[in-house]
Amino acid sequence: MSSKKLFILMLIIFCSPISYGDAYSYIKFNHKLMDEEWNFLPEVPSSFKNNSYKELEFSNKYQNIQTTYKNSKLNLELERNSEPKEAKLDADKQEFLLSYYLNDKNILYLRASNQDSETQKFNCYQFSNYIIGSCNSANLQINSTNEKYEILGNNIISISGSTKTNGFGYQRNYDLFWIQASYVEFLNTNYSYKWLSPLEDIKSPILLNIVIDNIKLGDAISDALMRLPQRNDWKTNQLNIGFKQKFYSIYNFNLIAEYDFVYIEFKNYIPYKEIPEFNFRFRAGIEFKLGYMSLLMYGDLYKNNLVGFEPITFNQRTEHYFDQSYGELGLSLQFTF
Repeated sequence: MSSKKLFILMLIIFCSPISYGDAYSYIKFNHKLMDEEWNFLPEVPSSFKNNSYKELEFSNKYQNIQTTYKNSKLNLELERNSEPKEAKLDADKQEFLLSYYLNDKNILYLRASNQDSETQKFNCYQFSNYIIGSCNSANLQINSTNEKYEILGNNIISISGSTKTNGFGYQRNYDLFWIQASYVEFLNTNYSYKWLSPLEDIKSPILLNIVIDNIKLGDAISDALMRLPQRNDWKTNQLNIGFKQKFYSIYNFNLIAEYDFVYIEFKNYIPYKEIPEFNFRFRAGIEFKLGYMSLLMYGDLYKNNLVGFEPITFNQRTEHYFDQSYGELGLSLQFTF
């Protein structure tokens, strides 16, 4: 998001009427991290090196209406044994929530978000025993005179993606010691991926029938192209159910716990192997409050990686990572007005 748009957004929020009591406005900064060397977290997939997630959130509540805007950046770095040996996912998400308070305890809301990844370009790609491209380890280099591939330069493939999510939900607040709130929501996400490579235009029988270690080049390329993100748009329908707990203690320290269950139904998606139909996230943390400021230190544990939580991370190329657990550490700082 440009600095001009951010300034306009902040101006709108701070110039909006602010009521007090149960109605409030706030600014929140959230930062989550993962590193493969952190042994106290669940063992991450072998290719995962580190991950950083930063989120800036603005919210304003006036009478029965609350508007919330979130801007987040996801940066996941991978280190693989095969080409491309180094890869990363950089994605930006814009999210907007519109909530209506039926009363202090019952809330209805609408949710909409867009998530876009930066285009990834690789100068080499490994297909079984074949390494094709312009890197030093390549055993085969393929060029094309087709103008549509000029954008690739010396690269053999480029990949980009975007997702759009819309949905609605209901939240219930409680005055109970053992539960603070619960929610249920329904989301629909559309996935759109694009990739470009001259490999799919190889028609020469001479090239396709090259054999290395009893594997034909044509068979290796066909298998690898099936594992690239699906070009035809597809979508998921998602049911989310969650509970939040906050245990108040002395000296402004509170313990928090959150439980989020996700059930996912895939539509028009062609799986490479098997895909998860659910995920579960558990969050535990310690909150410190001082006046209008609150600081939360927490950890997140996921049953099936980030599926259902960060849509842009999932496609045919990555689906084999999503049957493994995943963990992150986070820090959240909130100022309430």
